[in-house]
Amino acid sequence: MIVEDILYGSFEVEDVLAALILSEEIQRLKDVHMAGPAFLINPVWNETRYEHSIGVMLLIRKLGGTVAEQIAGLLHDVSHTAFSHVIDLALSNKTDDYHEQIKAALIEQSTIPTLLNQYGFDHRQILFDDEQWGLLEQQAPLLCCDRIDYTLREVYRYFSVPLKEIQEFLGSIIIVENQIVLNTVDQALWFIDQYQKVVIDFFYDPRNICSYEWLAKAIQLGLESQEITRDDLLMTDSAFLKKLKSSNSLQIQQLLDKMNHPLKFSVCSSEDNYDIYQKKKIRFVDPLVKIADQVVSTSSISQVAQTKIEKMLEDSEKGIFLKLG
Repeated sequence: MIVEDILYGSFEVEDVLAALILSEEIQRLKDVHMAGPAFLINPVWNETRYEHSIGVMLLIRKLGGTVAEQIAGLLHDVSHTAFSHVIDLALSNKTDDYHEQIKAALIEQSTIPTLLNQYGFDHRQILFDDEQWGLLEQQAPLLCCDRIDYTLREVYRYFSVPLKEIQEFLGSIIIVENQIVLNTVDQALWFIDQYQKVVIDFFYDPRNICSYEWLAKAIQLGLESQEITRDDLLMTDSAFLKKLKSSNSLQIQQLLDKMNHPLKFSVCSSEDNYDIYQKKKIRFVDPLVKIADQVVSTSSISQVAQTKIEKMLEDSEKGIFLKLG
């Protein structure tokens, strides 16, 4: 199978990867949106978990990762619920990891173990500890393929960052002891700027915030009335939304209808009379860079990086207050 991606190019992948890509579990992700319900307000925000999963797999491949790590990359988001992280808000799960909590059970009940076994892979060894894969996952603020892919994909699509800049960044990556390191401070600063666009400018866009607020409340009401169940959360976005729309609850219908009208809002301070307050998971990056023969954090050698990171943390810690109407 030939797999193509706008960011990384075209690759011929092994049969096991091809089979996984065609599995119903991965195909479901074509209708699970990265930005949750935000595309219902702004259709441009339509990136899917499928695109991201393919991207992470290919980036791992591009950086020399094993087939096993590519499998882990392809399947790392397989347990994401409909509308992605909106369920974390609905369940008041501040760690934003509901999909991780259900991942093992979902995989065990899926076609994935049998499929991997057919190609000589043990799903438990590959899929139940992503931290064993240094390219796929690293604790923040380090870079990893997961963090890099959603950042590059979203700034390319939503902020019109030129593909040439993205390719230059990818060309600056070197692997040192299975960790992603950049070869210049300039590229590290560039990535910090791109990450800020995603986790502050995009995640905290009022249209994004409102869509999460309204759909999360609709899900809460649906779960309380038992019109929807936890199992329903593993539908596609389209199927899940259809079920919510069939609810007899006037409150649910009113919440869903809000996303069909132009949004009027103002950003206010905590002292003002606000209608919505949200604070997302704290996210920041401080890439490793290689200077001479040393690998160091960017902020340890760049005051500019330190200032950018402090501002990102300050904005993340503050959250956003919105007044509607």
